[in-house]
Amino acid sequence: MTLSEGITLVLRRAGLSTSASELRTRARAYLSFALAEVVPLVPWWWLDRTTTFSTSASTRTYQPVSGNVTAWYSFVDQTNDQTLTIVGSDTYDSIDVNRDETGDPEIVFLAGLDTSTGYPVVELWRIPDGTFTIRARYRADINEWTSSNDDSDFLTLGLQRILETVVIHGDTAVLQEEEGDDSAAAAEAGRQSRAVQLAQRQNLLMQGNRGAPPVRMQGGDMPLIKVSSTLVTI
Repeated sequence: MTLSEGITLVLRRAGLSTSASELRTRARAYLSFALAEVVPLVPWWWLDRTTTFSTSASTRTYQPVSGNVTAWYSFVDQTNDQTLTIVGSDTYDSIDVNRDETGDPEIVFLAGLDTSTGYPVVELWRIPDGTFTIRARYRADINEWTSSNDDSDFLTLGLQRILETVVIHGDTAVLQEEEGDDSAAAAEAGRQSRAVQLAQRQNLLMQGNRGAPPVRMQGGDMPLIKVSSTLVTI
């Protein structure tokens, strides 16, 4: 199904004109709203991504992904076959107060968003003293849809088929609520809830027969001890 076909379906279900430009714009916007509520519900498997980036000598800050990220999973220094530890601001600041140590990177700090691009950036400790290849695993976001996306399939826009009904029912419910048809809106919301449950069940089936991973410590970062310039994780 294309985005345009989804908009038409939503408007038809809501009992509204499928050709009015203003209504199609509203329906498209509400599809994006419904999508924004669905993406963070669970770790949808199809949003998992892997990328690599290269460091430069004396450069601390990097933008690994030219896009939105909803979660960082891990960072690995492929050059040295070494996992990097993700830490919070307190640990990151205390491990190198002068922010001047160079060498092989061991720590990653999630440093917010780049002010010019709006995309996430990370900082490394130690400041790389050469070129290292860093692999990052993360969960991607899905950008808001515009009219330029109307002819694209939902799948190519980042939405799996099992969530098509979720955003369509959610969009229809909002439009019906705006039109004052509360009972129809409630029925669509109920359908959306059932569709979400089915999608979550399907998402679990894609994870395979895995054992539970070790539980990380709660309430803060993993304890770290700095011995000279070497970092030790307890």
